[in-house]
Amino acid sequence: MFGSLGGAFRPTFAAFGGRAWRIAWRMSKTRKANVRKRLREVDSVIDTLVASGVECKQLKLAKVLPKEHEMLPRDKYTTFSRTASKHRKSVHKVPHFTKRPIPHEDMSMTDTAKYAEWSRESLVERLLFLEKQRNEATGTNGIPAVETDQTNDPAIDTDVGINVDIAAGVDVDADGKNAQKSRKQSKRERQFDFGKFSERKVALKFSYFGWPYHGLARQGNALGSEEKREIESQFPTVEGEIFKALAKCKLITGESECDYSRCGRTDRGVSGFGQVIALYVRSTGKYVSEEEAAEIERNGTAEIVREERNGNRPVALPPNERELPYVNMLNKSLPPEIRILAWAPVKADFSARFSCKSRFYRYFFSGDGLDIDAMRDAASRYVGTRDFRNFCRLDPAKQITNFERTVIDIAINPVPPKVSFVGDGQCPESKWWQLELRGTAFLWHQVRCMMAILFLVGQGLEAPSIVDQLLDVQGVGGKPEYEMAADTPLVLADCVFDRADVDWIYVRNPGQDAANMATLDRDILRQWSHLNTQAIIAGALLQNLRNTVIPVPESLKSVEGMDVLEDQEDRWANCRARYAQSEKQRVNHVVVGGGAIKVLRNYVPILDRKRADPVAMRNQAWFERKGQNKRPKLAHDSSTEDNNAL
Repeated sequence: MFGSLGGAFRPTFAAFGGRAWRIAWRMSKTRKANVRKRLREVDSVIDTLVASGVECKQLKLAKVLPKEHEMLPRDKYTTFSRTASKHRKSVHKVPHFTKRPIPHEDMSMTDTAKYAEWSRESLVERLLFLEKQRNEATGTNGIPAVETDQTNDPAIDTDVGINVDIAAGVDVDADGKNAQKSRKQSKRERQFDFGKFSERKVALKFSYFGWPYHGLARQGNALGSEEKREIESQFPTVEGEIFKALAKCKLITGESECDYSRCGRTDRGVSGFGQVIALYVRSTGKYVSEEEAAEIERNGTAEIVREERNGNRPVALPPNERELPYVNMLNKSLPPEIRILAWAPVKADFSARFSCKSRFYRYFFSGDGLDIDAMRDAASRYVGTRDFRNFCRLDPAKQITNFERTVIDIAINPVPPKVSFVGDGQCPESKWWQLELRGTAFLWHQVRCMMAILFLVGQGLEAPSIVDQLLDVQGVGGKPEYEMAADTPLVLADCVFDRADVDWIYVRNPGQDAANMATLDRDILRQWSHLNTQAIIAGALLQNLRNTVIPVPESLKSVEGMDVLEDQEDRWANCRARYAQSEKQRVNHVVVGGGAIKVLRNYVPILDRKRADPVAMRNQAWFERKGQNKRPKLAHDSSTEDNNAL
């Protein structure tokens, strides 16, 4: 620690070879004056230490340094490399070294003998003064003080060392650090003036993998308070990450001021390929006067818009290829699991939720052990406008009374091998299927509940007619208890809008610039490679296990029913087949998707299970318990409620 103190006092000579970073004749008069002032402060520190009676090696070296008025200009204004011999640190950095305390052990013990001549009153007064000085410079150590004039006292601490910063007239904070920050540290961050820029409403189309996040929707205003930010950091959401990127890119002023809307809300674990949001963002459009706007409209050189968002001032919108590169800007600030795919200019009354014409979902599953034809039969019974109250999760706080939703079409098709990357299809586990579902809107967990019933039909535990029975809300007034399908295989594949409302822009210059799409392809391919590596490793382990040879004892070679065994050996596949057959007789493994199963000893048919109370009773019970003060809000929300959380 003490060695750094001497570094400030070492003489500097150009002859020893250093690399100048300040050239004397380029320094202004003011800067030269400041340099001389700082050197005089250093001289004052040295004189003060000498007067205190302290003796140490570094101080002896400092005594022979020339005074400020004795120094040559090249030593006064020029700074050399740190690694050069006889290096002298820049005078601008003197506080960094002079704040260092002198260790107690370097002080001569004979210096304390002077206190023997002091009276008791003088010692008490001296201690009080030093205690006050130490309180002002908490965190530094000192040495016992010596007799000096208090008006010129260098603020000597009483424990271990001397704080030379105070002697030099430099303020010290509670940690003993230099309160005068460097120019770079003390420079304030320049405030971004949103008032200089216009705003426009855009739609953003993006994809995301759902398993790293706690759903799509953010937890309130994710950036509004420290508490909300803490919740968002502990339970990250897709929207929370998007808003962080928007704020970082200076595209929005705040979450509550951007007229935000989303197309569909997805739960934890659910992914999206074509999710859509709409909001106001910063634009390169320029404010123009009314005369300029009239001239532009006559010439047709640009589109002029007047929106309340911009104070009804005329704004000349730029061509799409000259607008801010929203896709590239946001993708640079987003985590790799979330990618902005495209953007589109939209009108002020556009809503990502209510302007959407249909939503398209996919659910991926393995066909191992499932009757696909029976599942297709059951799925076809969903088509049309039906009451899906037995295929959703009810939230009484929403007070929903209308459960009719329209399924436009539904199909169960094999996953195309060109895009699946899931295997060669030679074994049943590698044969993958996807439920393709298109509808106008969906209830909370509706798709997962529909898929759960299809899994039961595919395993032969229920007949396809169970779908018709559950859709008959008069016959089945309350939803039976059953396990929902897993969340990970579900994907919001697309959100469909009228072309007149949304015209997606994937690249800035169509037909000329494909860099954006190439970058997206590269980013997603990297993630696929990472995940596929894990799948390949798991598959190799499974293959290794199934190729394991299990020796067969001689005593079992003649046992009846062992004709499938090879000579002296039994393949693990044979053992697995017999185990699966015996296990099937004792328990039921109910498939719920995503590789998960639910083990049941005795399967209870859906219609024989315990049922929830009818919707009207549950809504009334909640309203009587908690909803008395929410009547106006609920009455307003019930007419427009459409919960798309899946």
